[in-house]
Amino acid sequence: MHFPLIWLLLLFPILILGQEIDSLQDHIDLGIYPVVSYTPETNLSFGAFALMVLKNKSNPNHYTPNLISPKMIYTLNNQLILGVESSFFTQKNGRINAKIKYSDYPDYFFGIGNANNPKIKELYTRQFMSTQGYVMKGITPTLFAGALFDFDYSVLKDLIPNGMLNQEDPQGIRGGRSAGAGIGLTFDNRDHLLYPRKGKFIQVGARWYGLMIGSDYQYQHLFFDYRQYQPFFSDQRVLAFQFSTQFNQGNIPFYKLSKLGGKDYLRGIDNANLYTAQHSFYGQIEGRQHLFWRLGGVLFAGIGDVFDHLKELDVAHLKINYGIGGRFQALKEQSLNIRLDLGFTNNGQSAIYFSIKEAF
Repeated sequence: MHFPLIWLLLLFPILILGQEIDSLQDHIDLGIYPVVSYTPETNLSFGAFALMVLKNKSNPNHYTPNLISPKMIYTLNNQLILGVESSFFTQKNGRINAKIKYSDYPDYFFGIGNANNPKIKELYTRQFMSTQGYVMKGITPTLFAGALFDFDYSVLKDLIPNGMLNQEDPQGIRGGRSAGAGIGLTFDNRDHLLYPRKGKFIQVGARWYGLMIGSDYQYQHLFFDYRQYQPFFSDQRVLAFQFSTQFNQGNIPFYKLSKLGGKDYLRGIDNANLYTAQHSFYGQIEGRQHLFWRLGGVLFAGIGDVFDHLKELDVAHLKINYGIGGRFQALKEQSLNIRLDLGFTNNGQSAIYFSIKEAF
């Protein structure tokens, strides 16, 4: 029997029944959900993910809950993704964020730049293990400083002789280690971390990659991320805004370049690898509305681009996206949503994304 069909048969009872265990203990909320979705990068995908929210027993009214979310996804493009996302907050005003991921992922290379043709592409496989995150300590109740880390070990397979990748021969074609460490600063006065309704989140940081910390590549990565949330004519309606930019300098692997698209920003671009370059910027706005029961809806739009040099930016060729999404509150006692987004772009592309938590 075909392997994906076995997965589908195993998951069918869960698709019908679903699984949610609210308040497994008096300080833990746990939800287990199936995943069945489609995106241009993956084709049909299915699997399961869990949401575990650990409440604070000593001060449940003011202590931010910890979140652990493991997932396992298999796609009809023979892509396997295993991962864990986690956020921890200490009683002494510290915060730890980490994403761990293993992927054996056939995907497309479109070239490097901001004007690639989505129909001109080459399939290859990138197998990698990565972890990225930060450890920060509160200077004030809303200002945090600390260390950033990023490690990626990649192996590239199934490259086509004399194909696009071999002809362009970008940095990273031989895989290897990308190891970086740096410093970051965060301002955060949001009223809720999982589903903010008001407040700001501002983060700026820099990571350095080099031989001294075991990296096969030497480069620098700088980023700035600004987010703001406010009620919009109702407590049940939130207007959210984000502006983000990234800058890279050095011999960065092509699969670590700045990108547009994916489940969290400029949703609707045909593939997250379609536009890649040294630097990127984007802005997006989203209106979020609670509908009834545990259901909600969103409208979103955004604009951005990638570039190696400022002269490559052209207002007429900026990437614009817009779309609509649905939300389901995964856990009764937590404002944590499962989301399904349908996005479109100004050049006729579209994509569907299924994920947890808001895009920003």
